[in-house]
Amino acid sequence: MNYFREHYQTDTKIFIEIGSHCRECEFKVDNPSAEEKSGFHECWTSQLQLPVSEINQPKAYDVWYNPARSALEKGKFFMHELSENDLNIRPEAGKISRSERQWLQIEKTKNNNQSPHFDLDNLREELESWQFPLNFIDFETTAVAIPFMAGMHPYEQLAFQFSHHIVFEDGRVEHYNEYLNTEIGVFPNFDFIRALKDSLTINEGSIFRYHNHENTIVNVIYDQLRNSEESDKQELLDFIETISHNTGRNTKTWCGERDMIDLQKTVVNYYYDPITNGSNSIKAILPAVLQSSDYLQEKFQQQLASLNLTSKNFEASHVFLKMENGIPISPYKALPPIFEGWDNEKLEQVADSLSEIKDGGAALFAYGKLQFPEVKQEEREAIRNGLLRYCELDTLAMVMIYEYFREVCK
Repeated sequence: MNYFREHYQTDTKIFIEIGSHCRECEFKVDNPSAEEKSGFHECWTSQLQLPVSEINQPKAYDVWYNPARSALEKGKFFMHELSENDLNIRPEAGKISRSERQWLQIEKTKNNNQSPHFDLDNLREELESWQFPLNFIDFETTAVAIPFMAGMHPYEQLAFQFSHHIVFEDGRVEHYNEYLNTEIGVFPNFDFIRALKDSLTINEGSIFRYHNHENTIVNVIYDQLRNSEESDKQELLDFIETISHNTGRNTKTWCGERDMIDLQKTVVNYYYDPITNGSNSIKAILPAVLQSSDYLQEKFQQQLASLNLTSKNFEASHVFLKMENGIPISPYKALPPIFEGWDNEKLEQVADSLSEIKDGGAALFAYGKLQFPEVKQEEREAIRNGLLRYCELDTLAMVMIYEYFREVCK
């Protein structure tokens, strides 16, 4: 405290050596000016004696999974300074290894090469292993410090929403089902898993999630069910075991015959696009595939009524994809804001630093607001409709990524 007090009293800047921790700097603007100062740029320009334009180059710590910590210690702060000697590149059979993917990012950045890279043979083999009809699901959940319901622990998960798209072998796409429970004080998890069971047991096709979240959540509900008195408890436990694998939190071991396939792993193992800047978030991958795919651009610039696609929340005249100066605009940007005065992108940015809610920030904040009884009915209905559109687009985004891979593999 004395250290901080002395610097504050004398208006003396505290020296902090630059490094990989700067990636999360809160005091940063991309183009600092007299009106908008950037503490990040002040540190980097003073310590490296470089102009702002050079400071804005891609950093060594921007490489996926940040493998360049030792390079930073050697004074290599920018991606163009890295070489193969800074990475331990080790190929892996049947996929792009992590180190190969990291070098792809570095090499394409250094060469200003914006073309996507595929491991086509293995991607094609992966797609051929999937069983139609294909089921794409996405969950929206929340875990807050002060629980909304009595008897719950701090940060215990609530699953309040899902969306389910089905892709048939003939190319038809159906928004088959959805679930949303925003009632005040109602524990949704068991009704959520019942609705999911009804939705996914209508066929025996492959089931897809994007990253680990959905598998983690059904494991949480599994534990909650085990400690419950629900009359259909065993039936629901059996269903969860069918579509998932156990995580470390469960003492019982299982891996279901329809264990959800992680579409993000398909992305990571067989595909890299420099547009994503190393991110594998669905919000980064979707714009990349839309920019690369003539097929998706031609298809989704048409009105919904002209597509071989059904929707529960969008009008027949809705157009999912718009172009600006020849560049696709993310369909998420076309969604009306869930909250007045806050667009969905801002809410995602607020949530971005919290890894557990990354890519689901807008929905999480919306659910939290709807737990307060003073929210007027008209606003509740508007937020509810926004949530339904947002979650539907999440599973449609997965469908678009699949369709891109399908076209590339033809």
